[in-house]
Amino acid sequence: MKILLASDSYKFLTNGVSNVVIALAERYRIEGYDVKVLTLSDTKESFKDGDDYYISSFNFILYPDTRQSLVRHHPYFDEIIEWKPDIIHVHTEGSIANMARSIAKATDAPIVMTMHTDYAKYAFHDLSTVPPVKMAAKIGSMIVYRGSQVMTVPSEKARDLLRGYLPSSPIEVIPNGIKPERFLKELSDEEKRGILQKYGLKDDSKLLIIVSRISAEKNLREIIEYFPELLEREPETRLLIAGSGPDEEHLEKLVRKLDLEGKVVFAGRVHPDEVYKYYKLGKAFLSASTFEMHSLTYLEAMMCGLPLICRDDPCLKGVLEDGYNGYIYSTKEEFVEKTLRLLRDKNLRDQLAENSLKRSEEFSDTEFAHRMLDLYEKVINGTLPLEESVPDTENEDGESN
Repeated sequence: MKILLASDSYKFLTNGVSNVVIALAERYRIEGYDVKVLTLSDTKESFKDGDDYYISSFNFILYPDTRQSLVRHHPYFDEIIEWKPDIIHVHTEGSIANMARSIAKATDAPIVMTMHTDYAKYAFHDLSTVPPVKMAAKIGSMIVYRGSQVMTVPSEKARDLLRGYLPSSPIEVIPNGIKPERFLKELSDEEKRGILQKYGLKDDSKLLIIVSRISAEKNLREIIEYFPELLEREPETRLLIAGSGPDEEHLEKLVRKLDLEGKVVFAGRVHPDEVYKYYKLGKAFLSASTFEMHSLTYLEAMMCGLPLICRDDPCLKGVLEDGYNGYIYSTKEEFVEKTLRLLRDKNLRDQLAENSLKRSEEFSDTEFAHRMLDLYEKVINGTLPLEESVPDTENEDGESN
């Protein structure tokens, strides 16, 4: 099978989408499939790296840390068309999706497209449910997902959201997967002491961990605002936040305002190869986000043997089971009580950690890739029970109507 993976985000951007595409590409290649990746470069130059094709791009100011391209024709497209993919899997809705559609049109290859992000909530936050915004999101979805034979989503939450935009299109739920070998590693006591000392932390006995992009939709502010009450009950508790983003300066000001300096510590951006070390420093992983479709950080934390403590959200279904591999909270009181319960009871913490490891086995890159391959086969062979594909709204000249 010849598989073309298409995504604006790949090796030059560290985010959930790029990690998913990398995991699929590497797993397919390990298993002997003929795979090419079409993506954006991090410069104004196009280039190739083996079977990875990078198209020139520029920074997209409306969405930080993303890039776009105005390229419509390129010799690389001709090369991919001559190769003739059997299936095209598109992971982002921007420039690369348009390029992938032109390749599909030239080769008759079917398109599978994955929705990873709720852009309405990303852009409008609490206003995302206002009728005009919902209508705009529906119209936008019909445009950006046009031409796909089937949509995939990583969770039931994402399926329900997309179903509201595309009520008659086929949607398959396939949870994300990650490479276990990136996280099933040991962290030596010496390495642990070195990282703790770097951030002025004495020990990790009551250290809580957040690994996240630092932006408003991640709702890190809530946990910081809850932290004083947790400290009042357990003064040795500390919080280490690994990541960077546009909200970092605001949250650092909040930490100073609440007199939490030295108790809430910002580690900044961590290299992907080093992330596992930060998970393994903590006794629990925290998240207050209700923005996620199926966050990879939850899966990463579980593979590192961490219990999860997360704000209640439909995306947690099948990932976090309250009292089994962590706790779900809805109020500040629940957050404080459940966090204290975990910190104060080592036997409980060890059991929840063991259960996290067990649950993480369901989300390996191998399982993920095989479920996607099964879907590809059904689409190629016409055996998937489809409703209606997302209509292609392009005219004969290739312009969108």
